[in-house]
Amino acid sequence: MLKRVLGWLGGKAALYAALVAAILASAFVVPWLQSQWRDPARQLASAKRLETQVVAPLATQRVLAQQRLDAIGADARTKSLAQLDLALAEARQEKAAAEGRRRSISDKAVSLASGRTDALLQDGRTELEIQLRDAEIAGLSAARERIIKGDALAALSLDLDDARQAADQARSTCRAARLELEAAQARWQVKATLGLYDRDRLGDLTQRREELCARSRAADQRQLAAQGLQDAAAKSYAAARGWTDARIGPVTAEVETWIARERVGAEGTWGQKLSLWAERVHLPDALRRAAAALAVIIAAPYLIRLFCYFVLAPVAMRRPRIRIGGDDASSVVIPMAERSAASVSVRLAGGEELVVRHGFLQSTSDAGAKATQWLLDASHPITSIAAGLTFLTRIRGEGEVTGVSAVRDPFSEVTVLTLPPGASCVLQPRALAAVVKPIGQRLRVTAHWRLLSLNAWLTMQLRFLVFHGPARLVLQGGRGVRVERAERGRILGQDQVVGFSTDLAYSVTRTETFWPYFFGREPLLKDRVAAGDGVLIVEEAPMAGRHGDQVRRGVEGAVDALMKVFGL
Repeated sequence: MLKRVLGWLGGKAALYAALVAAILASAFVVPWLQSQWRDPARQLASAKRLETQVVAPLATQRVLAQQRLDAIGADARTKSLAQLDLALAEARQEKAAAEGRRRSISDKAVSLASGRTDALLQDGRTELEIQLRDAEIAGLSAARERIIKGDALAALSLDLDDARQAADQARSTCRAARLELEAAQARWQVKATLGLYDRDRLGDLTQRREELCARSRAADQRQLAAQGLQDAAAKSYAAARGWTDARIGPVTAEVETWIARERVGAEGTWGQKLSLWAERVHLPDALRRAAAALAVIIAAPYLIRLFCYFVLAPVAMRRPRIRIGGDDASSVVIPMAERSAASVSVRLAGGEELVVRHGFLQSTSDAGAKATQWLLDASHPITSIAAGLTFLTRIRGEGEVTGVSAVRDPFSEVTVLTLPPGASCVLQPRALAAVVKPIGQRLRVTAHWRLLSLNAWLTMQLRFLVFHGPARLVLQGGRGVRVERAERGRILGQDQVVGFSTDLAYSVTRTETFWPYFFGREPLLKDRVAAGDGVLIVEEAPMAGRHGDQVRRGVEGAVDALMKVFGL
């Protein structure tokens, strides 16, 4: 009942929010659609007005701006370096002022859409002024650079002349020293023949020749270096331009594009109009984004499944198992239950009472005392309400026989599980149809949280409800309920396990086959119960008899998932 109420409220709240969003959106969508469809005559008139009041005047002013630029260039060729510096600073100031008058792209788009020709004309003039100042700055910088390079070339030419004169003079002194040494050597040979030696004089002349010739070679190297610098400066000067070759470009491209669109909207074919509309609403970009998002949406589940199967599930299988009863759990053996059937007859012993869930009371004896019990367990009122264990029928009377059956579900079967004193089992309340307990004694139900267990988080069941004996539990399930010994351990589907005795260790394991899981045919995890003497309570076919709204979707499905977290 609680799930149905919450699901109904959630669905109606979502519908109300969708209606509010649709009404609010209509206030924007309808004017937008009206703006997309305009009178052809108005579109042609708008295009004509833009051509005569914006495009044509700006074309004329563009020619005038180019003439101004040429005149500034001719005047710059006659200016000195200092005059060029002043003109360059002034041009930069003018450009900064023009850029300060430039409007944002959004403001220009608004003016274009509203047809404000005066604002568009002023925008064009501003752009022409910025282009003119950019070209002027480039030209003045080029003229300034050419003057600087010309001065450098002149200075290097003077340096080359000085180096050439020094080299010529050094070569002359080297030649004179060589001739003087050769003459001295000739005289030394004659004196050597006569036995007259003058070795000191000959050594001085040799040393002088070496020094002067070394200076000559150094002067030649300096001349070559100066020549190289002068040649490089000459090439740089020749390559330097005295002015810029920049041209003032058109500034009406956006306006002309808008004019073309207006003409297409007024006179174009339906295909051209559709293409124009797609471009205006950025349809190609939206299609690309949608395709990318669709690819991510399609691939994400499979990538997540790969990660869960090969990474997350193996980690979970190595984690410690959940033991509700702990190591000192009761060793009281729970007897096996009879095979489930469409109905069972419950006979009350002395001092016992039967509490039956609504929808499961099939027949009662005429003499038995009957009353209403509001909650199954007053100590857990929220649990009782959420699990539907409210407005129960309480029956008393020794020897009275009551028939318990799922009278509204043709696929459900019931059986009786006896919990002796000291015995206990974990049980999902949805499987409980009736309880036989001592009169005046509250059915003991305890809650156990496992917030630090990875197994609990993966199965999204963080809270386990434990029912303690003495009691007889009438259990129900689709196509029957089977109570069996764990023996060497069992692996079952998560929806099938509705309970187990507290002396068993509970965990999860990965599904046996990969491809059925990968394609969404099997769940990732199954319940695994370790070997032991305890019992398992298994529902044969959990989905049997569930049709239509019984298989929860949307808000009700979310409520079901939340209730599973709390063990309900």
